[in-house]
Amino acid sequence: MIDPQQRRPVRKSHRLAPSAYATTEYEYHFTVCARHQGSPFLNADLAKEVIDSLIWTKQRYGWLLFCYCLMPDHLHFLCRLTERELKLVNAGTRGLVPEGVLDHLSRFKSYTTNKSWRFGIRGQLWQKGSYDRVLDLDWPFEEVAVYILSNPVRRGLVKDWNEWEHSVIVDPWW
Repeated sequence: MIDPQQRRPVRKSHRLAPSAYATTEYEYHFTVCARHQGSPFLNADLAKEVIDSLIWTKQRYGWLLFCYCLMPDHLHFLCRLTERELKLVNAGTRGLVPEGVLDHLSRFKSYTTNKSWRFGIRGQLWQKGSYDRVLDLDWPFEEVAVYILSNPVRRGLVKDWNEWEHSVIVDPWW
């Protein structure tokens, strides 16, 4: 689509409405990639910091964190918000909007970036955005969980997902 006023293509956002990220009705699958080329999470201390921060985020915001997998250069996780007191956050020109999982993820990325500087990372640890998906019938929950946990197997790092220390079920769903 072209903006007739500026004669430039209008970039379509891949995001859903912010309210979709603030509901307890869905599970969310996130993939967050390290910004720099390389494998920063092979550093065991940095990997521990990232995982500890993810668990803290789960606890702080009352997520169900079904599973995660921290790979050498990215993080996958599957979560769901739980019932809690609704908090509104200032979204600038959009006004006050319900706080959601994207707000939590942003704080997680900022915190872990600051922590990563102790390990020699310069600048941002994470890419600006993330690949996220609200689960639906086209990609059922079980398939997503298996996809996340099996990531190191597909990469050829281990033969079974249980062998990868950073491929973990946190809140069982069965």
